Amino acid sequence: MASGNDAVKKVDDIDLGAIAQSAGTAAVNVAKNRPVTVSLWVVGLLLAAFANGFSVDEATQESYTATLKHAQEVSGTELNKAYRNMKAAEDRYYNLKGWFWSCDDRCMKAYDKYTMAKADVDRVMAKRERIITDARREVGIWSVFGIKDIRASFWTAWQSGKDFAARYTMMDAMFMMFAGKEETMVSMMIKIFFQYLVNLTMGLIGAFFFFMYNVYTLVVSYGEPMMSGLAFFLLVLVAAMATVGTYLFAIYGTVAGGGLFLMKQAAKNAALEGERKQRPRHVQYGNHGGGRVGGQRSHFD
Repeated sequence: MASGNDAVKKVDDIDLGAIAQSAGTAAVNVAKNRPVTVSLWVVGLLLAAFANGFSVDEATQESYTATLKHAQEVSGTELNKAYRNMKAAEDRYYNLKGWFWSCDDRCMKAYDKYTMAKADVDRVMAKRERIITDARREVGIWSVFGIKDIRASFWTAWQSGKDFAARYTMMDAMFMMFAGKEETMVSMMIKIFFQYLVNLTMGLIGAFFFFMYNVYTLVVSYGEPMMSGLAFFLLVLVAAMATVGTYLFAIYGTVAGGGLFLMKQAAKNAALEGERKQRPRHVQYGNHGGGRVGGQRSHFD
């Protein structure tokens, strides 16, 4: 009984309000001690939320749209045709191959045709990329079109990080199920949840680096000068770091707060259960025959 009360007392001593207040004080101290870092963090969040890029004039916008439409036509006609030819040549080549990858004269001719078809695909893809690059260089990476491509690249990388976490968490759950350990469903769900947090952290960090590489390729594709491109790259770096860091900090903070609350509730429930088990039972004695004890009348009265 005493141990249960001690446990409840120890958990009750954890004041969530005090922890939140101390966390706020720590945040204020960090802001005072590291004003540059905090300022960059705030600027990054503002850029991620509100930056839309510079608008372009109507003529440039029409030229950009027309050039992209031409690139789509190249993809829809020439590139699809080149892909079909390459696939057909590849099938003929693999069908003519003999045992243990042996290749006779007919097979070598088919291989030459497959190589030519693949080179044609590369040529059409390079043509499409040149058209897109020409269109991008008309507007620049700082334009609304450049920022739109950056945002699309970020959310694609973000989704890939979340997909990574979900996929590997599913694999971890399968390993836990077949591990042979006798665990309750609750403990297994808690382990899977924390494993998901770990996988999500790894996935988003990997997605962040993948996104920054895409930013570099977009800056090059938009033909931005070195100093302007470097400034844009650094601003995107700050915005992406602030977004990913804030998201992970919010998740772990929510998990920590919810964990403390559940600990307090579990300790209280355990203490109440202990009190019910140790409470003495009051047994009532009576006449099971339905008569009165001590006051029963006799048949001779």
